[in-house]
Amino acid sequence: MFFGSFEHALDDKGRVIMPSRFRGKLAEGVMMSRWIEQCVAVFPRSEFDKLAERIQALPEGSKDRRDFALIFFGHAFEAELDRQGRITIPPKLREMAGLDREVEVVGMMNRVEIWDRRRWEEATQGGLERFEQTAERLSELGF
Repeated sequence: MFFGSFEHALDDKGRVIMPSRFRGKLAEGVMMSRWIEQCVAVFPRSEFDKLAERIQALPEGSKDRRDFALIFFGHAFEAELDRQGRITIPPKLREMAGLDREVEVVGMMNRVEIWDRRRWEEATQGGLERFEQTAERLSELGF
């Protein structure tokens, strides 16, 4: 399971170092794609395959399924960690996610998300109050 957030920087080649605690699970190879809320999702290959199966199981005629699959799979890239534990984020994904230099690498259970640091700070602003409000809404769903 991936958890925690880490401040990192992209180098001139678009590479970012993965936190050492993430590297073991990512060593099997990774798949990257555009993700919700304009970030890049980095999945271990096995987790990407599980998500692909879930998407494929949705009704073929569903417009929502087609729209999501078009963006998600159409912007997917395969990668491997280099010897220094870095992955290269393709220019297209960097542009879509607004990744320039300063990034936040965030563990999100089954994936790692890479955010532009400024957008990460904006997204997490008001943290504790929003966290408690969300927890209350989730309790209504049986959480």
